[in-house]
Amino acid sequence: MSLKNQAIGGVIWTVVDTFVLRGLSFIATLILARWLGPAEFGLVGMITVFIAIGTSLTDSGLTSSLIRAQEKDSRDYSTVFWMNLGISILVYLILFFSAPWIADFFNQSVLVRLIRLYCISFIISAFSAVQLVRLTEKMNFKKIAKINIPGTLVGVIVGLILGYHGYGAFAIVWMYLSTQVLQSIILWWNSNWRPNFIYSREKAKYHYRFGYKLMLSGLINTIFQNIYNIVIGRLYNPVTLGFYERSQTLNMYPVTVLTSVISKVTYPLLANIQEDKKKVGSVYRKILRLAFFLIAPLMLLMATIAKPLFNLILGQEWEAAVPFFQILCLGTMFYPIHAFNLNVFMVYGRSDLFLKLEVIKKVVIVLAISIGYCFGIYGLVFSSVITSYIALLINTHYSADMINYSQKQQFKDMFPTFVSGLLSVMVVLILYSFVNFEYDIVKIAIGLVLGGGIYLSINYMIKSTPLFYSINLIKEKIRR
Repeated sequence: MSLKNQAIGGVIWTVVDTFVLRGLSFIATLILARWLGPAEFGLVGMITVFIAIGTSLTDSGLTSSLIRAQEKDSRDYSTVFWMNLGISILVYLILFFSAPWIADFFNQSVLVRLIRLYCISFIISAFSAVQLVRLTEKMNFKKIAKINIPGTLVGVIVGLILGYHGYGAFAIVWMYLSTQVLQSIILWWNSNWRPNFIYSREKAKYHYRFGYKLMLSGLINTIFQNIYNIVIGRLYNPVTLGFYERSQTLNMYPVTVLTSVISKVTYPLLANIQEDKKKVGSVYRKILRLAFFLIAPLMLLMATIAKPLFNLILGQEWEAAVPFFQILCLGTMFYPIHAFNLNVFMVYGRSDLFLKLEVIKKVVIVLAISIGYCFGIYGLVFSSVITSYIALLINTHYSADMINYSQKQQFKDMFPTFVSGLLSVMVVLILYSFVNFEYDIVKIAIGLVLGGGIYLSINYMIKSTPLFYSINLIKEKIRR
């Protein structure tokens, strides 16, 4: 099968997987948000950073090293399996005994039980990490999708039942935990690989030498991705954090779905052609332009329809979260570009540069938070947008030489999409200022149809490459 066909097939099945896996869970959390209220989601937001830290430490970049390794045997897989499992148990014990201190920091005693329960997921995911790697490196995303569906369905059902019966934040935790348990079981059941009682120091050293830099980068990135949860949770109350947490989650959902779909497919794909720098640059350019073409107008439109959207989906109790959501949309439209640029560093084994840039960007975040804090909660949220723009400049500068795709050219490729998206949103805002719609769903529908129609029309008139590339991909798939 050609690389193009592999990529198209991978995207399709990864879309199915991601939309089922994240889509059902996302819908379930929207329902739970209406039932439970902001305070319960604020509690989950307080422990999110510690769960994310544990996840980064557990994997330690070892699975990424397995995927990119050109030559590997049973010793590689078994060694990584036992390393992952050992690290996951150690991390769980650390967080288990640290839970009371974390609860005291936020002044919320219930966090002790939430952390100790949720962190079991580290050990569960470690049992199936290598099985998932073996499917990913073969680009067998069809099988991954089929494996993930039952776990997601069961998790959603468990979460909704517990939420309906008043289990609060524990309903959210059990939803994710039960999903991971079933997915791990099915991965083992459907895999013909089993770990041997082999631990090669040579292989461990090889994978850890590459992986620990990614792990440190991921750890730093994780802490700072969630640093606003820590600051807001410490300085404000769970309700305020709940508003921010849901705004960020709603904001990031479409962005992370698209990024996850493309990253899962393109990382092994680019790893296979890493020796041909010109080809990598050509593929990457198509990825960047297509991703930004889809995400930028969507985030601008979502910011425009934010108030009726929150009222319809979450209820008026969550209306105070709307300004948070609108501000965050300005930054997250560039999220896929960050992710794809960082993928380039991993493909070329530059985990050292990956780590160095993460440190620089986090220093910028600390400075931004220190300044934003002086302007209250909205100052803090705005500071996250500013740091996103600065990070974009840093990432695109350093990835440019690796793939012969200059920073200037990257921004030039994004500019028409951004302008056409901005124009379409301005028309919607003008309509909203003159017409008072009685029903939120009508206001949302008209905003999306009008804004989307204008955006596509502008891109058709300027003969936008991403638009016609998307049309051709759809036509090819229909012919098959």
